[in-house]
Amino acid sequence: MTQSNAKMPSVPLAGLGYALAAVAIWTGFILVSKAGALGALALPDMMMVRFGTAFVLFFPFIWQHRKTILQWRMFALGSIGGLAYALSVFNGFQLAPATHAALLLPGLMPIMIAVFAYFLAGERHSVSSWIGIGISSVGILALLTETMLSGASYWQGDISFIVACVFWGIFTVLLRRWKFAPWQATLGIIAVTTGLFAPVYLLFLPHHLGEASWEMIGLQAFYQGVMATTVQMVCYGRAVHSLGATKMGGLMALVPVFASVLAVPLFGELWTTGLTLALLFILTGTMVGNVPLATLRAFSVKRKWGKA
Repeated sequence: MTQSNAKMPSVPLAGLGYALAAVAIWTGFILVSKAGALGALALPDMMMVRFGTAFVLFFPFIWQHRKTILQWRMFALGSIGGLAYALSVFNGFQLAPATHAALLLPGLMPIMIAVFAYFLAGERHSVSSWIGIGISSVGILALLTETMLSGASYWQGDISFIVACVFWGIFTVLLRRWKFAPWQATLGIIAVTTGLFAPVYLLFLPHHLGEASWEMIGLQAFYQGVMATTVQMVCYGRAVHSLGATKMGGLMALVPVFASVLAVPLFGELWTTGLTLALLFILTGTMVGNVPLATLRAFSVKRKWGKA
């Protein structure tokens, strides 16, 4: 009787919905960001359009939550998950193909999140999670090895994506540990990053906004300032609180399926053997890491008893 009633662990549907929304928006973020890098927008311009637009649009809410934002933990979240992450990732878009961003960013995030969740938050992972991480790592190493052996100049962009994943892993774990509401965390990231970066941009950095078309600036302002910075962050934060940092990191590895396939026809990028291996290993690792061994056993037992 006990075996016949074995149940598979349930996944909160609301959390899964938020996670899939974050995946979809993150896919668009990779494609839109690469389009901006190809459209005469330099790294400082991308940063200013992203966070400046969000700051102007959501300033009334930032002011409303100023007491929550003006504390050292929120400053740390904004510096790591906003400023440091964005600088690293936009530098990568300037130097590397979008297909590499599509595989390295979401592919490495589960690994970084799992490692930092283990050491910073004491989160224990199942055997299947570690196996999935190991499988995904093989794919990432295959892509990096191909890049280094080919002598391509965009290896520096790949390194920037790796650094960005480190920052995002730390941010994700701290977000869950400090239990800030997703909306407040989003506002804090916007306020902190804009406050730190805008003065430097306005006073010391070159501006190239005038060289880009109004259509491109409008697209970047809407997607970077509203969708990627705000809507995606809220969805991501809610998914982390509902599903946990490790599982959310695993689901983010679904992004390569969409982003890498779309990047080839959109930007005329080449599809290589390393990309194929990376995609296959990352997808396999994602599936293994998000289906615990206990679930598979319960499912097989349920089928066995159902046929009896």
